Amino acid sequence: MRSAPVFVVAFFLATAAQAASPRIVTLGGDVTEIVYALGAGGEIVCDDQTSLYPAAATKLPQVGYLRTLAAEGVLACKPDLVLASEDAGPPAAVTQLGTSGVRMVHIPNAHSADAVPAKIAAVAAALNLRERGSALEAEYRAALASAQAAVARFKDRPRAIFLMAQGPGGAMAAGHGSAADAMLTLAGADNIADFDGYKALTPEAAIALKPDVIVIADHALRMLGGMAALRARPEIAMTPAGRDGRIVPMDALLLLGFGPRTPQALLLLGQALHRDDTTAAR
Repeated sequence: MRSAPVFVVAFFLATAAQAASPRIVTLGGDVTEIVYALGAGGEIVCDDQTSLYPAAATKLPQVGYLRTLAAEGVLACKPDLVLASEDAGPPAAVTQLGTSGVRMVHIPNAHSADAVPAKIAAVAAALNLRERGSALEAEYRAALASAQAAVARFKDRPRAIFLMAQGPGGAMAAGHGSAADAMLTLAGADNIADFDGYKALTPEAAIALKPDVIVIADHALRMLGGMAALRARPEIAMTPAGRDGRIVPMDALLLLGFGPRTPQALLLLGQALHRDDTTAAR
């Protein structure tokens, strides 16, 4: 009989713990990454196809692609809270989620390294983890300052373009206002794609632009047949980047996600873009 009170207490403690842990759906790879960085990844029950980091995120049920969601798929996960990047869409699905009765918090998604702390703060506030959020913000700011100081040592300013795949046969270049443009500029390069947004890169344009460095999303490189196939394309082979072998594949979420790992991405990109950091430091 003495064990009964213990059992009752344990039952109520377990019930309270379950009630305190909301079922979360995250929409956006950067949002998912921040939730994990705050230590709340175990509360995510579903995410989307852009949620590729950490590895645990890829093992969760996915509700579709960030920009082409269906509200029914999200609601099927029975969430208590939906954390959605501002990039989530289409608008009709987002509106339906917002009127479904499920708590939904929109997370800002400015293409800027300086905007990441605001993302962290928004996610932390939604999860009632403000203290952890403040600590993560401080860690991020320190890491970003260190990465920016390292990049500032480079004195050359290479002409660069960033490519995404446009199916297996072609590529698109990232112009002004894109996340790739922001990262290239932050890393001390000139983005020579002189247009807004993304546009198909024609062979004539690739040759005329004469990039010193080509940065390409790793999944785009795979779609285009790999490094050897890309370098063999005439429009790539005839550029300075192609002739010098300065083609840099990078993880797209790491480079363009503007999340907690952005300082790491900046360091990797800076080292790849610039020829010699020892001479740059002199």
